[in-house]
Formats: sequence, C-alpha cells, structure tokens
Amino acid sequence: MGGPPSWAPICGAETPEEKPDKEINVLSPQGARGQGALRTRLNVSNRFLATSTGTKPGESLFSDLTSSVDKESKALAQKKRSESGSADADANADTDASVIQYVEPEQDKKLQEFLNPKPYLTVETLLTPLKKEIYLANVAKNGFFKNMDLVKLKDGASYTLNLTQQQIEALEPSVYLRSWRIKSSIKKTNIVLRALKDLPLKKAITQLHFMEKKVARDLVEMLERGVKDAEKMNYNADDLYISESWVHTDGHWLKRVDCKGRGRAGVFTFKWVSVRFLLKTSQTKKRLAHLAAERDANKKIVCAVSKGKVKGNAPGFYRW
Repeated sequence: MGGPPSWAPICGAETPEEKPDKEINVLSPQGARGQGALRTRLNVSNRFLATSTGTKPGESLFSDLTSSVDKESKALAQKKRSESGSADADANADTDASVIQYVEPEQDKKLQEFLNPKPYLTVETLLTPLKKEIYLANVAKNGFFKNMDLVKLKDGASYTLNLTQQQIEALEPSVYLRSWRIKSSIKKTNIVLRALKDLPLKKAITQLHFMEKKVARDLVEMLERGVKDAEKMNYNADDLYISESWVHTDGHWLKRVDCKGRGRAGVFTFKWVSVRFLLKTSQTKKRLAHLAAERDANKKIVCAVSKGKVKGNAPGFYRW
C-alpha cells in the first residue's frame, strides 16, 4: 500500500528519455483496483506532454528545446548589418576597377558594337589574297567580273579565274535588308514590291513617300536604312538599285472570334509579314547585259530554207 502508484514510472527516474527506442507499458489506475489491466502504449514523441515538468505560466512546453528570440532586436540588427554591408560595397565599388559603373549608351563600346556591327565584305572574307587580287583586276578591266578572262597583275604575271554563278553573285557588291514584323498581308505587300522592281534606290524611296499604301511606311524605313548601310560599306548610294525583293509570313497569326447575328460566327485572322530586299550596284547590271548579248550572239538563226545544194533542174518558181 505504501508503494508508488501504477503510473509512477511516468514521473519517476525511469523516464522514456533513457530508453527512447522502446515502448512504454503503463497500467491504468483501474487495473490497480482489480477491474482488469489495460495496457496503453504511449508513443515516444508524446513523452514531453506526459512528463510533469514544472512549467511557469506563459512558458512554452518546448522551452528546453527552442531558445526565445527577440524578433524586434533581431530585425534591427539585420537592418544595421545590411546598411553597413551596402556602404562597404559602395566603397569597394568606387575603389575596385573590376566593378562596372553606369555608362551612357552612346559611350558603351560593347553595346555600340552589337547595335552597329561591322559590315561583312565578301571579297575581303571569302577570297584568298591572290584570288582577291585577280578578281579586283578583272573587275577593273571589264567593269564587272568576266569568267576566264586573262588579266595581268602588277608583278607581270598573268592569271585567269574561273568562278561559278553562285560565287560570282556572292562576291558582287550588295546590301541585304531585313524588316521587323509588319502588320500586313502577303497579297497587299506584293502589290508594292512589284512596283519597286529594278528601280534605283533613291527613286524607290521617293515613290514610297507618295504611295497611299500603309505598308509603304515600313518599306521606306527599310530602304533609308539601306542608304546608311551603303555608306558604312563605302558603296555609292546613287549606284544601288533594287535587285530582288520578297515577302513571307512572320510568326504565328492570331485568330479571334468574329461574332455575327443569328448565332453565326466567323474567324478574324491578324496577319504579320516580313520583307527582304537585296540591293546591288551597276556592276551586276553590266554583267547581266553582257550575258544577254552573248546569248543573242550565240543564238541559232532559224531559216526555212535548207543549207544543202540544189540538185536537178531548178524550177521556175520559189519553193519557200
């Protein structure tokens, strides 16, 4: 009778902290009175709630596990550290040359190189030094490149250069223009492009200024940009003409519902296109005129009379 109650191990020295991996079997008070023993299993995770440690009012049960934190003092200290860190960073940025300071866009060399790349000259890039010298001598002699034409260089040596049709077209002076997304259709844009075929560059710009088509505003901006590009490449803008131009779809076309009366509906299609221009010089015109003259000279003359000898007595009338 004087011994500890059946639930004494909960508050005694043999607590679950000594054997955390085992289960605790506790006899209920009803079992002590002889009404039967009921074994209850307490999980190890509930041992902190089962123990009766003397907690003060307002104190957390987990006070021995978590330390109290003053949030206001912590936030104030963090703010002071951030301010001191930013001040140190500014001081280091002023003294460190590797830190990039603010630069005006006009004075940013890398930005200007990206926005205004150097022109790509095919003669300087695609040809070897000897072929380049032969090509330029051929153009200076004929006004255009004439295939397999014998030219004499400054050192006294004579050479001939044979190029394919694609290579000749790639080496001729040209300016390639690309547009942004233009709010128009292929059918509407082709009407304007056909009117500009083979026109001189500056004359085409004048024609676009007086056109009432909406797409003409975007096209004239492209051709004016072509004049500036020609100056960068040391080409004469007055010598350029529109050699080729084409239009194609650009990106995905948006579609919207076109609501109509009586439950009917259609589809609105918002079309976007992109335009390309290829500007060339009079050197190309001279070459094309020379090739056309050669084709006419080599054309076979069509004649109804055979070239064979007349055999037998000639009749008194014409046979053709």
